Amino acid sequence: MVTSDFRDDAAAAYEVRKELGPEYERAVLESFVANAAQSINQQVDARLAERAPGQKQPQPDNSHLAVPVFSLLLGVIGSVWLTAGAHAESDAVFAMWLGITLVNIVFVRMFKSIRRSQ
Repeated sequence: MVTSDFRDDAAAAYEVRKELGPEYERAVLESFVANAAQSINQQVDARLAERAPGQKQPQPDNSHLAVPVFSLLLGVIGSVWLTAGAHAESDAVFAMWLGITLVNIVFVRMFKSIRRSQ
């Protein structure tokens, strides 16, 4: 968004350049750019000051997803290994899945109790 002050400064720099001629063009442009940069910096500083210091967007805590995801991976890989690699019977696969399920139930209960205490 171009403010009226910026337009006024640009128009003034253009008029000064016309009056002084091309030999002062570089100095006029450098002055205009310095003033524009200072104005932009002030606007940015004002916007940053509106935010409270140290205020950041809270990052979601997804750490509770690690146990279920790794349990699923362990279950799938373990099932494939037990049935195809170790030629185990279905009882072993069932026991593995039962153990994984119990670990997840315990984890969910612990996680909920920790969340309630916070």
